[in-house]
Amino acid sequence: MSERRRLVPLSPSLLPAALETVERALHRTHYLSGALDSLRSAVSAPGADGRALASMTSEQIEGAAVFGIFGGTSGAGRLHFVAVEPSVRRTGVARALVESAIAQLAAADARFLLAELPDDVDALPGAREFLGALGFTEESRVDDYFRDGVALSFMRRELGTR
Repeated sequence: MSERRRLVPLSPSLLPAALETVERALHRTHYLSGALDSLRSAVSAPGADGRALASMTSEQIEGAAVFGIFGGTSGAGRLHFVAVEPSVRRTGVARALVESAIAQLAAADARFLLAELPDDVDALPGAREFLGALGFTEESRVDDYFRDGVALSFMRRELGTR
């Protein structure tokens, strides 16, 4: 019988394991240090602008997400990142994390959720398609933002619709 997956707010005691999960998920990418900083901040000082969730089976962290409200805005949600252990990708971990973030942001009266996605298919294969499957569409982009050939894509999902 398989263990039951649960989503939990990331606490300081879970932070070391969550950092390891993110490191395994994003190793060899240009995006690891930003994700680690975002995760540390959301766990050490959780608030409206940054909260962290983990997906767990038994005592193992399978994935993590950081999300919140853009500071100074009214109802503009932000998905900082989602990272999943390579061994459990395509099993619903990322979907569960994002859907929980969506529900929490909608309950906090967010009107939409924006994901700032490095449009880097080599480092983040399937990321654009994953967000698209969850109802996100590209709102705008900044070409060559991260480096030549790698744009910053703003992916948006209206909340309360789907």
